[in-house]
Amino acid sequence: MTEQAPVRDLRAELALIVVVTLWAANFPVAKWGIEGLGVFAFNSLRYIVASLVLSVIFFARSGWTPLHREDLGKILVVSFIASLVYQMVFILGLSLTSPGNSAVLLSTAPLWIVFISSIMHKEEIRRNVWIGMAVSLCGVLLIILGSGKEVTFGSSGVAGDLITLGAAMLWGLSTNLQKPLLVRYSALQLNLIMALVGAVGLTLIAIPAMLTIEFGAVDNSYYAAGIASGALSIGVANMLWSVGVKRLGPSHAGNFGNLVPVLAFVFAWAALGEPVHLQQGIGAAVVLFGVMLARRRKKQ
Repeated sequence: MTEQAPVRDLRAELALIVVVTLWAANFPVAKWGIEGLGVFAFNSLRYIVASLVLSVIFFARSGWTPLHREDLGKILVVSFIASLVYQMVFILGLSLTSPGNSAVLLSTAPLWIVFISSIMHKEEIRRNVWIGMAVSLCGVLLIILGSGKEVTFGSSGVAGDLITLGAAMLWGLSTNLQKPLLVRYSALQLNLIMALVGAVGLTLIAIPAMLTIEFGAVDNSYYAAGIASGALSIGVANMLWSVGVKRLGPSHAGNFGNLVPVLAFVFAWAALGEPVHLQQGIGAAVVLFGVMLARRRKKQ
């Protein structure tokens, strides 16, 4: 039995690599979809699609586990935070600060996962995990600073900076809130519930904006972007993320989030032709090195 544990860990880590790849690829897809549908309608569409995809996968593969009465409040809270509050806070923060600031501050999410985990779950964080997280964050900063984007923390963007930092904290909180629930419920069932809450909440919020859109005049490519984003970056990726959290724990899984800026940087170069700078390449290597450090197991 113990010999199978490394295999299960490897599968969980491969699942997390798929997750960060989908999340990174979602940046250009989401940018295109928002351009045609707007932030609110696009978010509503992708969560509706995610709910449908997760429903099909769930009922094809497993049965519904009855929800314990004492868990109802916890499930609603994590769904509200992950699928509604985080989405709105992230968009609001991005609208008030620069993209460079937003990228830097959101890249701190794995650190918040580790910090909150040590408080909520009394989880002992190994030294190599802390070092790996710090090294990875340094690599993220190198990538952003080497991209030529402006990173200014001036007073005019303080509100947006603080809101974006709050979004990173919310992601860390929602990841940790999932852990005890995943003991009783499958990752697929929990993510289905979260997606349904997000679909309902974001659609209600989007109604005023939807009334101003001429949907018949919107190019089909914008709808395709929303469908792809919902099916893959939310539906499939969030399910696999919960699997990784359940198997590896929030701290270990959270470190893979630092790969998102690296892969997003690669996709931007491949799809948009953005120039590659030496400092960005060094930063990517540093991030990968940090992930390897955090993955190291303590030898018995």
